[in-house]
Amino acid sequence: MYLIDTDILIWVLRGNKEYKDLLLELKNKATLSISTITIAEIYKNIFPSEIVKTENMFNEFQVWDVTTEVAKQGGLYWQQYVKKLRTLNLTDCLIAATAHINNATLVSLNLKHFPMKDIQVVKP
Repeated sequence: MYLIDTDILIWVLRGNKEYKDLLLELKNKATLSISTITIAEIYKNIFPSEIVKTENMFNEFQVWDVTTEVAKQGGLYWQQYVKKLRTLNLTDCLIAATAHINNATLVSLNLKHFPMKDIQVVKP
């Protein structure tokens, strides 16, 4: 199971063939998922003309909600890592918590955003 981070989806929406191919490759290996946090991050900068394309892309993924368990783990990650990594934000903690709770490998271009030791993070 792979949890795809927002940064990769942004590149896919921009038409980057390398990351489109990556998702196809990963999809052949395991189920692909995204967090509802990723949906919010994409929608905060979306143009109206991109909504249909974006929704079609989202339909290709299993979507994981921020449950109470994910929220608690995200808060614990924040407490544990914010002093070490000043640029850490709560959305990344929630995405990491989603990977942790669902036992998924997080796929991200921003490894520095995910210093958590108890999740597997890979950079393509």
